[in-house]
Amino acid sequence: MAKMLMRRWEKLQGKEDNLVRDLKETTLSFKKLGERYGVSRQAVHGFFKRQGIKRPVKPKGHQTEECRLCQKLIQISKKPHSEFISIHTIEKETGVSRAKYRYHLRMLRDKGLVDEKFGRLQSKRAEKAYAIYFKKRLPIRTIGRKVGINNFQSVIRRHRELGWNVPPSLYVYDGQEKSRIQSEIQRRKHR
Repeated sequence: MAKMLMRRWEKLQGKEDNLVRDLKETTLSFKKLGERYGVSRQAVHGFFKRQGIKRPVKPKGHQTEECRLCQKLIQISKKPHSEFISIHTIEKETGVSRAKYRYHLRMLRDKGLVDEKFGRLQSKRAEKAYAIYFKKRLPIRTIGRKVGINNFQSVIRRHRELGWNVPPSLYVYDGQEKSRIQSEIQRRKHR
């Protein structure tokens, strides 16, 4: 037993000042400090107890400022119309599965760092349709057909009812276009 203690002390000799500084200034675990100085966690703990060092308190809870995933989610949420980014795209951009980033997203929503609607869009097609809707002056039906959504207008209406900030369409229907669409709808109903 005495030989083993001597070996531990031999490894720590000359490193005591650095170890004392690390124990006082960092919240690294005894295991990590032991790996850093080439000794076991028990040796670091014994040194800590003998020296009577007061360690800084590790902050409780999730630290969003230090979490890489949280910072990536905040960065994605700052894009224009970020509430219309689907969960599939978020998964792809973060490189993390939905199960892993869901906790981080909930924490960010609770702290008010991201919009409540961010990360709630399920459909990749709806995301593509909204991307076209915000950039091009096309009729809503044409946008829906391009991405494979039968009734994109009802998707927009449902999101507005749920409180999503869906701006008016860039495409303005003139009188002839509106009457043509209405007559086409009537014709389809009578089939």
